[in-house]
Amino acid sequence: MQSKYSIKELEHLSGIKAHTIRAWESRYKLIEPHRTATNIRYYVDEHLKKILNTSALIKAGVKISKIAQMTEEEINEAVMNSGRYESNFTTYINSLKVATLMYEENTFDAVVSKCIVSYGAEKTLMEVVGPFIKEIGLLWQIGVMKVSHEHFASNMLKMKLFALIDQSFPHSLDSNSSAYILYLPADELHELSLLYLYYHLIINGNRVIYLGQAVPFEYLKQVSEKTGIRNFISVFTTNPHIDEISKYMGIIGENFHNTGSRFLLTGKQVQDLVADVETPMVSIFKGVEELREALLN
Repeated sequence: MQSKYSIKELEHLSGIKAHTIRAWESRYKLIEPHRTATNIRYYVDEHLKKILNTSALIKAGVKISKIAQMTEEEINEAVMNSGRYESNFTTYINSLKVATLMYEENTFDAVVSKCIVSYGAEKTLMEVVGPFIKEIGLLWQIGVMKVSHEHFASNMLKMKLFALIDQSFPHSLDSNSSAYILYLPADELHELSLLYLYYHLIINGNRVIYLGQAVPFEYLKQVSEKTGIRNFISVFTTNPHIDEISKYMGIIGENFHNTGSRFLLTGKQVQDLVADVETPMVSIFKGVEELREALLN
């Protein structure tokens, strides 16, 4: 059974403006939308795939007039060829979107594996996985992707990330290595961004204690006292609730006052916070990439 999309959903999924999609329909006959009994246009999976492929080819420098004259087979071949150029990672990101929407685990795995073989794990994470994680998060938040899509993509990527972390895990660490405790707060289950940071810390020679999802606050003090690690990293995607952030900051201050601890936080729940809810030991970053750069520079 094919999914149905409005033109607005097609815009969100492809990044192509609705008026541009309509122009491609009328001027170049690129796609022909279906119509409901009341004459409202809607789109199906084959339309989405063609728009995503067209987006990748345009980024690779192919003109829309030429794309419109190509057969499906020619478009698919051109998309595969466009992915060979380092500057066009859109092909891989769009392929992951399609695989997610269709729940095609073999395709998803093959796309990530091919990218890793072609460009290496770090570049794949930086240029494909990172942007893809950000996009599916936004698409989930606005309701274009369902919760099941987000869970599918998250679990596929978690398996890849855990495998990469396992391969990169250091047998020994320099005595001067920095050390971090990575965790998600109570009731927070969105783990991808934290795993992404975990991988980058590991490959750059840092010690990491990874506590994972939904960690009760009292556990943080226990682990810190036992290990001597004072640096904490967390991603607040859905929890704590925005109304509880100030209280959470207060708990940090009460429990870690004068310990030399640092909390480095990012995520939707804290990105727009004003300075007066921060404590001196808390730093808030607008996104995962900003936090990653701060950790590694």
